[in-house]
Amino acid sequence: MVDRLPRGQALKVAIAFLCIYLVWGSTFYAIRVGLEHLPPLFLCGIRLLAAGVMLAVAAWRMRAPWPRGIEWRNAALVGLLLPAIGNGSVTLGETHVPSGLVALLIASIPMWTALFAASGPDRTPLKPRVVAGLVVGLAGIALLVGPGQMQGARGSMWWSLIPVLGAMSWAWGTLWSRRVKMPASPLASNAVGMGAGGAVLLAASLAGGEWSRLTPASFGLVPMAAVAFLAVFGSVVGFTAYLWLLRHVPPTRVSTYAFVNPVVAITLGALLAGEPFGGAVALAAGLVVVAVALIVTAPSPGKVVQVPGASGVPRAAAAEPAA
Repeated sequence: MVDRLPRGQALKVAIAFLCIYLVWGSTFYAIRVGLEHLPPLFLCGIRLLAAGVMLAVAAWRMRAPWPRGIEWRNAALVGLLLPAIGNGSVTLGETHVPSGLVALLIASIPMWTALFAASGPDRTPLKPRVVAGLVVGLAGIALLVGPGQMQGARGSMWWSLIPVLGAMSWAWGTLWSRRVKMPASPLASNAVGMGAGGAVLLAASLAGGEWSRLTPASFGLVPMAAVAFLAVFGSVVGFTAYLWLLRHVPPTRVSTYAFVNPVVAITLGALLAGEPFGGAVALAAGLVVVAVALIVTAPSPGKVVQVPGASGVPRAAAAEPAA
């Protein structure tokens, strides 16, 4: 992955990959920790808004060009479809479904992207490898959300569908963003998108009565540490590493995070939170990981696959696991 590069460059590439592999994979567990003290929409909203502010400051200091005219609206709508609905669905889903299983369901983003791309206005024919990946991946998802597959945990079939809908929103929103005029600066675009998404989620949280459930303990060390980790490392650091890798490493290699993140999330959930990991979950995990590997490695001109729990709204993203 880092061969044929100068030693200094190879070290930077390795560190960047560790960021998108381990940091993004660990965001699913960090969300679970935050949910022990904060209601879901408030947790996701404050995380995204904080990340949006930090990215806006970074864009200002780097003198990145700000959106103009309709670019503001488009960046905000992409922020609603990707971070708000995508990451929001992850957070809502984790209130009833183990974090590792949510990570697997969100890993289906490349599958929905390929499926929507094949039926949209700019149709992209499905290659045999992609078709095989879709079949295998959908089988894995069916196994995950089927009755009785949560092994008596907090999960239920209906709650497990929420991350699937979030993955579909992320995939559709990504494809839509390619057809509209977006800001020239990915940094500014993400700042607007995450800020808008966070504001919408906080408004929904207020309307849904979540704010009345907040207590002084909600702003203690543990929940604020979870929010800080998600905003700083999950969104800002992970996103920066992702963009840097896209400029120095082939996109197909960068997109491998899509099938590494679920493995990290499942491992952390099982080791640190005692989440179930039986034979059915192991089989479903294998199917989803193989499916994503088939799809993201299939030749496709200009294809870039990004992750809903983890980063933001890059201008040319194809899919991002929403964590």
